[in-house]
Amino acid sequence: MVHFQFLQEGLKTAERHPELLPEEPGSYLLILKNPMPQTLQVGSLGAVFFETGWYAYVGSAMGGLSRRVSHYLKIIKRPHWHIDALLPSFRLTAVWVFPSLKRQECRIAYILLRKSGVRPIPGFGCTDCRCISHLFDITGIKKAPLFEELKGALGCRNARELIYS
Repeated sequence: MVHFQFLQEGLKTAERHPELLPEEPGSYLLILKNPMPQTLQVGSLGAVFFETGWYAYVGSAMGGLSRRVSHYLKIIKRPHWHIDALLPSFRLTAVWVFPSLKRQECRIAYILLRKSGVRPIPGFGCTDCRCISHLFDITGIKKAPLFEELKGALGCRNARELIYS
């Protein structure tokens, strides 16, 4: 597991050093902290209520993980994806990358959906597939074992965890 701690400068360090993000295609999870109960407008889903806690958003980046993940490290002026509506209010704490030539986001979503203590946010981020959700409340589970479980289930030995603080 590779850890990158960005102390004083937070996410801005990753923006200035894109070489820290893998170039290859694959899937990823954004690990987000919601600091307070809040209702947010999320595109076609409308108003969605979010409890305080930890969330995991799963996506794919078949054009390259660095390019897609870099999008989430910037201030988003024109929201394009459902997740873009959360980023101004939630804190991105980590990115888990799973390099692969195969799109694995729905497989990851299925694994998360079957875990005890994980709650899907229905319809979030899955308008182009048959998944129930691509955003999950993971407040009730330990994150380190989850990363290792996903890494093993996907057979992705070169998975990495990038931590932003």
